[in-house]
Amino acid sequence: MAVTETTTEGWGSRLGSSIKGVLVGLALFAAGFPLLFWNEGNAVKTAKAIDEGEGACVSLESNAKVDAEMEGKLVHLTGKADTKDVLKDDAFGVSATAIRLERKVEMYQWIEESRTTEKKKMGGKVEKTTTYTYKQDWAPTAINSSGFKEAGHDNPGTMEFQSDQKLAANVSFGAYRLSEDQIRRIGAAQAYAFPTDFVCKVERVQMQGGTIYVPNAATRGNEKNNRDVASQPRVGDMRVTFKVVLPHDISIIAKQKGDSFIDYTAKTGKKLNYLVDGVEDATAMFATARKNNAMLTWLLRLVGFLAMYIGLGMVFKPLSVLADVLPILGDIVGIGTGIVAGLIAFVCAVVTIAIAWITYRPVLGITLLVLAVAGIVLLIKKRRAKAAAAMVL
Repeated sequence: MAVTETTTEGWGSRLGSSIKGVLVGLALFAAGFPLLFWNEGNAVKTAKAIDEGEGACVSLESNAKVDAEMEGKLVHLTGKADTKDVLKDDAFGVSATAIRLERKVEMYQWIEESRTTEKKKMGGKVEKTTTYTYKQDWAPTAINSSGFKEAGHDNPGTMEFQSDQKLAANVSFGAYRLSEDQIRRIGAAQAYAFPTDFVCKVERVQMQGGTIYVPNAATRGNEKNNRDVASQPRVGDMRVTFKVVLPHDISIIAKQKGDSFIDYTAKTGKKLNYLVDGVEDATAMFATARKNNAMLTWLLRLVGFLAMYIGLGMVFKPLSVLADVLPILGDIVGIGTGIVAGLIAFVCAVVTIAIAWITYRPVLGITLLVLAVAGIVLLIKKRRAKAAAAMVL
């Protein structure tokens, strides 16, 4: 089952679209500068906050009682996050004494997938061929099939049951209480263990292992239809699984306030409030915080560079479209402008980071700026050398 759609876009239309894209490209290129500058400042402030926090943090031996002397201080504690709250899923009749109860619902549906190929033609035209294929599979949200290219692949459009989660309102941590934010960050979810006498509130469902299979409306309305949904799913069938976060040991670093915890605000303005599952000492938790800060910094550096690179690519796009009158010439120009865009984006990114470092880390910033200038000078010398060699020949 597949549908193929072929369209042709003229050279003039392509050129007009690429020219319109120049403004978008310029905006994207410009956005890379403040993003990179902010990112470096954020990284430095976060690093300083972590250093400050590690120096100020006090590890307490026990959470069995609230230590009034630690009021307003950054503390590190390990212990059991516990609750007596019973969380209930009224739709299916599932309940558990737990910190969190999660319901995951998927529906068996038609899924449309598309693959587009382009072929350049003489005169700058581009022929686009899009192939739409269809398959049935489980999906976590309702898929609207009204826009499918081929008829006959109809989905229900809505899901009778949605994914959901419930949180305990009261979670103790020894003599302390955890805040709602801390409760949300507790992990270590595991599959819900259905009791042997469990009876689902939804009628005519099928249980297999830890999964509840809910037949589609037509099947559930026909008492004689005993189709095995797990092995013979049909469009509209749903499968439901549950997970729970049970009481377990956690480790936290936060500012003590009464018998609970709030964010610790460092001198840089950054807030510290860490929670991990399991028993972990303060040194390891701060090491993880530094690692996460480094990962985020490099990720945003990449995002900033890509914003500049893609933006410049859009700015240079009209040149390759102009050259597409001869497809091979357009490909050559496209490769050339891509390389130029990459080089310019790289230099601009490095210079921006260097300027940011001069603001936040002067020694490293000046060193990086010198290296960037040296790189630019080297590129200019190489181009002049190539030009001189060409003149001699």
